[in-house]
Amino acid sequence: MVAARVCRCRVDVGCNRGDAMVSPAAARAYDARHMTATPAAAPETLVAPRRLEVHREAMTVEGHALEGVQLGGYLLGCALGTAPVVIVVGGITASPFPFGDAANGVEPWWPALCGPELVDPARATVLCPCWPGNGSTWRGFDDGPLPALSALGLADLIAAWLDGIGCAAPATFLGASLGGLVGIAFAARHPKRCARLITISAGLRPDGWGTATRHLQRELVRDGLRTGDVATGMIRARQLGMLTYRGRDELDTRFGVLAPGLEVPPVAQYLDHHGQRFAARFPVRTFLLLSDAIDRGRFAGDPASVRAELARVTADVLVVGVPGDLLFPYPLQHELYRELQAVGAACSLWKLDSEYGHDAFLADQDRLAALLRDAGAFATAGAPRMRFEGVGARPVREIRIGMIGCGVVGGGVLDLLARQADAMVERYGVRFRVTRIAVRDLGKARPARAEGIPFTAAPLELVADPEVDVLVEVAGGLAVGPALTAALAAGKPVVTANKALLAKKLAELGALAQRTETPLLCEAAAAAALPIIRHLSHRADEVDSLLAIVNGTCNYILTRLEQDEWAMDRAIAEAQALGLAEADPSADIDGHDAAAKLSILAYRAFGAWIPPDAMPVRGIGELRPADCDLAEAMGMRIRLVAHAASAGKQGGGALAAAVEPVLLPDWHLLASVEEEYNAVYLRCASSGDLSLFGKGAGALPTATAILGDLIELAQDNSVQWPEPRPVAAAPQPARRHYLRVTAEAHAGLPRRIDSLVRRAGMSVQNRAARNEPLVTHHGFIVSAADDRAMSALVDQLRELGRVEQTLWLGVVE
Repeated sequence: MVAARVCRCRVDVGCNRGDAMVSPAAARAYDARHMTATPAAAPETLVAPRRLEVHREAMTVEGHALEGVQLGGYLLGCALGTAPVVIVVGGITASPFPFGDAANGVEPWWPALCGPELVDPARATVLCPCWPGNGSTWRGFDDGPLPALSALGLADLIAAWLDGIGCAAPATFLGASLGGLVGIAFAARHPKRCARLITISAGLRPDGWGTATRHLQRELVRDGLRTGDVATGMIRARQLGMLTYRGRDELDTRFGVLAPGLEVPPVAQYLDHHGQRFAARFPVRTFLLLSDAIDRGRFAGDPASVRAELARVTADVLVVGVPGDLLFPYPLQHELYRELQAVGAACSLWKLDSEYGHDAFLADQDRLAALLRDAGAFATAGAPRMRFEGVGARPVREIRIGMIGCGVVGGGVLDLLARQADAMVERYGVRFRVTRIAVRDLGKARPARAEGIPFTAAPLELVADPEVDVLVEVAGGLAVGPALTAALAAGKPVVTANKALLAKKLAELGALAQRTETPLLCEAAAAAALPIIRHLSHRADEVDSLLAIVNGTCNYILTRLEQDEWAMDRAIAEAQALGLAEADPSADIDGHDAAAKLSILAYRAFGAWIPPDAMPVRGIGELRPADCDLAEAMGMRIRLVAHAASAGKQGGGALAAAVEPVLLPDWHLLASVEEEYNAVYLRCASSGDLSLFGKGAGALPTATAILGDLIELAQDNSVQWPEPRPVAAAPQPARRHYLRVTAEAHAGLPRRIDSLVRRAGMSVQNRAARNEPLVTHHGFIVSAADDRAMSALVDQLRELGRVEQTLWLGVVE
């Protein structure tokens, strides 16, 4: 803290000076020329900055005795005591004129933050303290040894300046870089003065890499002092600093490399400009003191003592970090947020996504201003409140969506995003916004919620669009494959509902996602609203077998055959009328849609890639209402089931997978699934039987799955796509079968069927019959046999006289 022996303390008011680098001598000369014996009363609102200077004969800061202290700063806006106070402090080279001084030709360095909902001089008293050597000083600063002050000591100097100018009201402290580091110290060491802290691109401490960089900068300057070439030392120090202030991506895309025919790389001119400008304008000793203050900016040596210091913070704290920051990496902001949360402070962590690295608070300040508005950072702050136990405020992150497709499912996505917008902010701290849409036909009418969103006919444009953070694909078909591949290659996350594409390209796309460490999420492609992919992606157990109803269209048709005894054609027409079936329903009826989904599920459940054309697939086209009736008479129900089972280590890791209509005991979970609902039934090695049930078709259920994937993305939940293991196709193990023989009525037919069954080495375990005017349907449950033996038996039955049709299906136990 500060120990002060005050022999004389006065406040000088009335200096409007535009020199961005303010020397103490210049400040005193200006005051001598422009001050009157009795300063005029300050107006209610100041248009130009006004200097406020405090003099103290002696002070002790961090154990260092300072004499002849002059602490300077500037006031802009409302007079002290008439409005809320905002303290603005920038980095090492920042002048005390963040919003400029037009009267003296000083350009602003933070203009985007000046205005309504931000730092508004019309409604606030804006105070900008000066750094030592750049508007503040003490005796011996220019020629004596520099005291080893830290960011904590600089915070104490600011507190002393506030004391001297009579500012007692709790303030909002806005600090960036060194200013943010000082702000943290200010909130901890002077809690009654700080109602809100906004710290940007700073942290609880410096890290080793930044400390090494700053040490090298100081050594370059000291070499210049020793050799008499101070300018070169300052230039080189600044050039090194510029490489750390900006992000690697920006330097790469903006300047590139040393191309043939160039004497120096393109970045050289940029570095020379900033180096010479810095050397010409910035005080050497100020740079050395402030750079050293960053590296000494630690609260204590052990975690318990650090938390004891932070426990004094009563301010609402808003921490803003930039992922590409080299000087204060984002983990340092997360550490600060975590430590403040641990002691019960009210704190929120915000991410400023920018290519500009540490200097994003200057180079990308429009985006920073939008972030601070969203956060309500400058809402009226009351007095500091007592520490509370809680989790603090939740930051709101925006994710911008580029959507491919805007039909039924796309409209459902837009509706659900609008309906759930407030809930997404409240639950997950994220806001989703569709910024661009790609469609095949630009002239086609689109949902009302798409109004105002730019459209394009080129999906690849969304990949290159900087206003798109994630690609959401709901168009379907194989034509969108290049856009998804390009997005993953470029590191842009993909959320897709395209089962047809994934059925052909999942292994390839998964490998690309893994290589580029880019999220590929496809919950909607498997079972719509059922979060089965999410469960399998994060499972802790081994899956032995999987049975699933994943085609809502077929399940609806089977329900109509079962409950209403409709013919297949009528049931399909009704499904089409309800929007559950396509105009061409063959992909559903023939089982190919379910096979594509099983391919995705098997990849996740077993780590094996089985293309749909590599597995047996049967549809429901052969079924009649009589089959449902016969099955029910024998305690069974028919469902189209996609199933896969591992043969285990004894079977060499082989996998049996198929899509087919099967009979299920009426007590089985899947037997009770009706209408367009889906269900997945897992048998796991350790956790036993698990199941999921829900709607597997429709715009909103599919949109729900897409939104779930977006939430996973927003929460940075990792989804790995390991290389699929090679797997051999295992034969279907022996099982019981359902056999239906449709024939003209004949008393001896059942006996002849029994005889053929026995000759095939099987036995009839259950039977039922259904009579119709012209034919009789005979149904049998036959003892376990492999599918080839059953197929051979059916071939023999077809040769019997009066037999019109035969059908066999597997039975699930």
